[in-house]
Amino acid sequence: MAVTAEQIADYLMDVRRSRVTVGWWPKARMPADERTAYAGQDAYLKRIVAEDGDVAGYKIGLTAPAIWEQTGLRSPAYGPIRRNRVFERAVTLKASQHTRLGLELEIILTVNADVPAPASGKPYDKDSITPYIASARAGFELIEDRGADYSRLSALHLIMDVGWNWGSLLAAENPDWAKLDLANLKGSVSFDGEVVATGSSGDVMGHCVNSLAWVANKLGEHGKQLKKGMIVSTGSMVACQFIPVGTTAVGRIDGLGEVTVKYEF
Repeated sequence: MAVTAEQIADYLMDVRRSRVTVGWWPKARMPADERTAYAGQDAYLKRIVAEDGDVAGYKIGLTAPAIWEQTGLRSPAYGPIRRNRVFERAVTLKASQHTRLGLELEIILTVNADVPAPASGKPYDKDSITPYIASARAGFELIEDRGADYSRLSALHLIMDVGWNWGSLLAAENPDWAKLDLANLKGSVSFDGEVVATGSSGDVMGHCVNSLAWVANKLGEHGKQLKKGMIVSTGSMVACQFIPVGTTAVGRIDGLGEVTVKYEF
């Protein structure tokens, strides 16, 4: 019998409460297709908004070669960012909250108006979505992958589990962001002052605004839209960096600021 969206949500709620390692999903809870996976995401989201807050934006995953190599997956996927899990500039997180915490260095875009559904036969592209951008800044997406075994992974796992988005950490806005070449910015992640990863913004779908166009189109397929003030985490410039407990991590992107995570027992 095919799994239902509510059964997926039931399973995820049990995982959330217990914080168990989920190396791979049980066959009985695997959806038949992407649409069922997103229906499961929606059912799970309804269960967690009371604690996590309403949808404040979306993350886009699986958008760059470093992530493709790490996960073995190449299909973009979105997940909802919840308002109570959005932090500014610096945050201290506790190991008791996580199974395995990862940090992804991303350009975060803010939307300046409600984005209409794309016109039939005319999806958004970089040029047509650009007028909807209010700002760009650096950020960490705070990833909870629940200890996934990447050798057995599919994009459906990420989709169902809100894109593995535990939260988002945003740098201060740069009022001059529009003067930057967003396709050619360098970024780095440091642990306790030592650089552990570097990347280029152009690796993310060629340009972070292409990610914005992709999610606007995909949401339109599902009867949803980006709304004024929402943030979009456009995809990681580096492979996900799993932070050891007791570490301070700093993410920087040229011209777009920096963010800091302290990870403690």
